[in-house]
Amino acid sequence: MSHLTLTIAFAAMLFPAIFLVFIPMMPVMTYMLGMSLLYGVIDRFAHLEAWEFCVLAVIFFLSIVVDYSAGVLGAKYAGASKRSMVAGIVGLIVGSIILPPFGGLPALFITVFISELWHEKGKAAALRAAAGSLAGTIAGVLLNLFLALTFFTLFLIFSLP
Repeated sequence: MSHLTLTIAFAAMLFPAIFLVFIPMMPVMTYMLGMSLLYGVIDRFAHLEAWEFCVLAVIFFLSIVVDYSAGVLGAKYAGASKRSMVAGIVGLIVGSIILPPFGGLPALFITVFISELWHEKGKAAALRAAAGSLAGTIAGVLLNLFLALTFFTLFLIFSLP
């Protein structure tokens, strides 16, 4: 198989992953990094050198940090308690499992809202905290979209002669 054919094949497998970024907690960047590693192994790292793969790995790790912190930071900024932030993470995960692919977002909002009400914060404060967690998660998804596009672009730059 020629190098160009191999690169096109892997680019075709990576490209749809960019759109999966819109589903919170989806391991898109794990898939992209794994496919890049597989490309490098098949190509014997002739075109995607080790340091270039490390650059892609840094983007992957940044994406993981964004995935797990964006909603929490949004909730914290909006005044949510630590218990509500933990409840929001659990709600996001459970909602994503029960109602895939987008069930995590309403579950996040609802669990933070109910948790804040439970801790007697008042409706306005609970709504603000829930909205902050949702806004943080959406901002995280948009940041991950940028990271996925950057990853894809760099993969092409690194792998093409």
